[in-house]
Formats: sequence, C-alpha cells, structure tokens
Amino acid sequence: MRLLALLLCLTPLWAEKRHLPGGAVLPHEAYIHTISEKDSPVEQVYIKSKDGLYVAAAIRRPKGPGPFPVLLHFHGAPGGRGMEKLVTWVRGDTGGPMWERFLKEGYVVVVSDYRNPMPMMASVVDSKGATYVDDGVAVIEWLREQKYVDPQRISVYGVSLGGNLVAHLIGRTKLHAAVLGAPAVLEFLGVEGWKPGSAEGKVNEAVAKRNIAAMQCPVLLLVGTKDGLLAVDEPFHDLAVAGGKAVTMLIYENGYHDFVMGPQGHAGRAEPLLDATLAALERTVEFVKNPGVK
Repeated sequence: MRLLALLLCLTPLWAEKRHLPGGAVLPHEAYIHTISEKDSPVEQVYIKSKDGLYVAAAIRRPKGPGPFPVLLHFHGAPGGRGMEKLVTWVRGDTGGPMWERFLKEGYVVVVSDYRNPMPMMASVVDSKGATYVDDGVAVIEWLREQKYVDPQRISVYGVSLGGNLVAHLIGRTKLHAAVLGAPAVLEFLGVEGWKPGSAEGKVNEAVAKRNIAAMQCPVLLLVGTKDGLLAVDEPFHDLAVAGGKAVTMLIYENGYHDFVMGPQGHAGRAEPLLDATLAALERTVEFVKNPGVK
C-alpha cells in the first residue's frame, strides 16, 4: 500500500486515460461562420524555414492589439497543401468548428502548412537536412516576433501526421501546451511493421524513450475507437507517463480518424460532425487555457 501511494504521488496529476461516449451525428452549420471576416479577416503569410523554403500559414485574430494567446494547428498528411486549402480551414468553410471556437476565446488561430516528408518514416532526429519539424520551429519563431502574440502562451495542435510533427516540436522548443488529435506518431516511436487499420507494429522503445524525454509541455491526446491509430497512440501515452510526462489521453467511442476536427472537405471520405467532436473541442479549450489542471 505504501508503494502504491508513492507511485501515485510520483505520477503527474493530469496523466490519465479515460474512455468517453460519442457517436451521434450533428449538423455542422450552426458552428461555423459565426465570426465575420470583417471582424477577423484571414491573413496569408509565408514564413522562411531553416533551408530557405517558405511555409504557408493562414491566420485569424481577435480585434485589438493584443498580445493574445495562440493556437497553432498542423494538419494531417500530406504536407504541401497550399495556401488556398489553409484558408478554407481557418474560415471553417469545410465545416470544422475549432478555429472560430478559439477565436471566440480570444486566441489567434493559425493553420500552418509544412513540407511533405520524404520518405514518410525517415527519422526526423537523425536527418542531416531540414525536415517538416524545422518548418514548425520556423513558424513558432516567427509568431514569437509578432507584437500581437503573447510568446509565453503559444499552444500547438497536431492531427495525424501533424501530430508526429508536434510531438517532435515540443521537444525542440518550450511551448504552453500541446494537443494531439489521433497522432500518427509512428516515426516518433520508431514503429516497425505497422499496417493501416491493424494493431500490428512494434515500438522501438529506445527511439520512443529518447524522443519522449525531450517533450517539454503538458499534452492532451485525443483519439477515437474507430481509428486504427489507437493501437499506436496508447503506447505513446503509456511510455510518456512512465517517463514522467504530463499526458492525458481521452478515447471517444465511435470516433473516426481525426474526428476531432469534424468535416475537413476530404474527397471520398465520410466526415460527420459528431457529439464527440464538440465534446473533445470543449475539453481542448479547457486544457489549453489551464494545461496543468486535470
């Protein structure tokens, strides 16, 4: 009993794993285009990365001079989506409610592109050249220089491959908080032999522990039970907690891959807005505001 009590004391208060209900489909129209572009126009910027590549980013911000907290979003694969796609996302044109929700909370919202990683599973840490994680670092450094940004309250949100980028990013630079939506942390964990839609694949614990050790901020991990990446994300959570990192994992019933974003306009794919999407969004708002509170 004493040993159990000691272990509980050593475990971060907010390092938990919870299963939550979900699955009802909702109309998305009520949750988008709620903020006029006259009040928050889309700014289109191109940011120079480590090797001279320019990275596209679409930005909306609240009225006033700031400084404001920031939510920086990195989409899923592939990289190189281009400015036009980023603009549709940050405006909520495809039905995704997240960006305007954070605007209402007084956040600058940024949707950033990144280069297409080649090959997809090549080690970011061992690369001798610039990688898509360097693109993320460049965007962070640019944001810190903007007068309307509170540099101490920049949070990052990565979905799918963007989640792998963010997992590395929070090991490169100190940030306020990180949210991982169904992150494809295959390269981050050194996973070998994984196939989409299966539980196959072996984590390289030496690689995983090395990368996890570098993480510098609290993490909220969101994934659905209908997502094949659940089999990858659970080991990430368990290894991170074992390594003393503050990681909360919420698993939503019937959540499809990247359900946390809602409709994204991907051709040929069902992307309903779920009750779980909105529940995860509200939990995300709470977490980003107070990442140290369970």
